[in-house]
Amino acid sequence: MQYSTNTDARGMHRFQRACAYLFSPDHARDPRFLETLDARMVKQAFRRKARQYHPDLHGHEAPGQQLRRKERFIRIKASYEYLSLKVRDHSEPEKSPPSLKKPQIIAVGGAKGGIGKSLFAANLAIYLAGQGYRAVAADLDLGGANLHLYMGKTRLKSTINDFLGKRAVHLSDVLETTAYGPGLIGGNSSHLGAGNIGFARKLKLIKAVRQMDADVVVVDLGGDTAFNVLDFFLTADAGVVMTTCDPASYLDAYCFIKVALYRQLNRIFGPESFYSGPVDPVLRRMIREATQPLDDAMVPSISRIRQEIKEKRPSGLRFLDRVLSGFSPWIIVNKAEDQGTAHPPVQRIRQVCRKTLSIDVKDLGFLPFEPGLETSARTLVPFVTTPESHGYAMTLDRISKRLLND
Repeated sequence: MQYSTNTDARGMHRFQRACAYLFSPDHARDPRFLETLDARMVKQAFRRKARQYHPDLHGHEAPGQQLRRKERFIRIKASYEYLSLKVRDHSEPEKSPPSLKKPQIIAVGGAKGGIGKSLFAANLAIYLAGQGYRAVAADLDLGGANLHLYMGKTRLKSTINDFLGKRAVHLSDVLETTAYGPGLIGGNSSHLGAGNIGFARKLKLIKAVRQMDADVVVVDLGGDTAFNVLDFFLTADAGVVMTTCDPASYLDAYCFIKVALYRQLNRIFGPESFYSGPVDPVLRRMIREATQPLDDAMVPSISRIRQEIKEKRPSGLRFLDRVLSGFSPWIIVNKAEDQGTAHPPVQRIRQVCRKTLSIDVKDLGFLPFEPGLETSARTLVPFVTTPESHGYAMTLDRISKRLLND
């Protein structure tokens, strides 16, 4: 994995000098950094330095400045080639990612905006691409699209609007490359009504995402409970609900889970449902009336719905329980200080969901507070591509394995 420190002094000096060119002198003198250095970090550092020093990108400068930049770039490239060889020689053979026959869709949602969903979605997609997956990040926050900014893109040649407006035949026609690995399906919220697409166009978009030529599609959703947001969330193989330790945030997270479950029940016989068997009209009517009561009546609890079906249509009880057992979203706490602060809100959400919704919510852990994330949001350089993101990358590794292997 890392360069062996059990080498001769001359070799170690050359290794540190290469690190100084590719990273910084401080990094080169830090034994802990040298121990954790891996091929991904080397590659990402070279990309950053190449954008800064490649002479072809700075043709407007004076000849003397261009010459100095060229000389610096030659040393950076040589350092990159040397470190790539050394890291690879002293690494364990990399395991190929599992072969996925269809794209695994990971949706990141929650009923509260501004808690870091887009930053998490961008960094997760970039990390997965760095692990060898054919990853795509899709911005389905149609009314507030900004995912492209967190992936280093300030302008988009085409967006989802072009696909929905039939200016692009296939969703892949609006797929843009990024400097950090994943493909990007970006959005444009400046068009009036961009977030209010009709039912037919929503189904078209869901079908297109499911059929993308990719291993993993990470979907960023809006911070609300609009029908389109819920339907995008429900189409995912893994639905992640984000919260923070703020009580208002984890109350919103519970509300999102509850509304998503009722939406799942309400649409279980709809065209976007997984269910394709014969439809029991009585059961369908009972579920529709329970999830969408008339005259602003209170929505009945899941236990009440189960009881009524048991009394009036007992044959449908097994079907309802199948739907409930199949709805098991993940909950993740963002900006937590440690496991001790993240655990209580997760436990509250899980307990209430078991008691009132009869479902199991899975604990995905927490994302630590990282000052570098805020900086990356301003500089438009994804945090996971920076040298100080090693701990954050390890967290993403644990999270991605759970999401893809569950």
